[in-house]
Amino acid sequence: MAAPRYARPFVALFLATLVVCAVAAWNLWPFSNWELFTRLRTDRLTGWEAVAVDRVGRERADPIASSAHGYRGFAFIMADFSARSAADRNAICVTWLDGATDEWGASTRLVRIYHVVRQLADRQGELAAPARRTLAWTCSAKGARAAA
Repeated sequence: MAAPRYARPFVALFLATLVVCAVAAWNLWPFSNWELFTRLRTDRLTGWEAVAVDRVGRERADPIASSAHGYRGFAFIMADFSARSAADRNAICVTWLDGATDEWGASTRLVRIYHVVRQLADRQGELAAPARRTLAWTCSAKGARAAA
């Protein structure tokens, strides 16, 4: 029995789509570019954490990364934050401070941005060791200031 007439064009299109997704690094389901298996994995995770600070110095976790209305993409913004112009950094910081003030009230005076490193191999008994936080940026009404 012969294959249907549409089989050859379908197979050709299917294979072409697989190749294009792999070469162009597109992850269009179900055509994966196999990124999961081609990136180097280590036991070290890095990320960013934002905390709102009130007038008495109390820190509160600021959910910038999970907020609505344009705050999404916190990790992507922080990836090149230091390379942005001072005006861009200041505008972003003022926006984050406004969001923290909306969340935690008028006593919020600044937002601190920490670079967070977790060593997955470090253990304290059954639990993972706490992450190391390093202050990277401080956002105030005046704008962004890099940590010393």
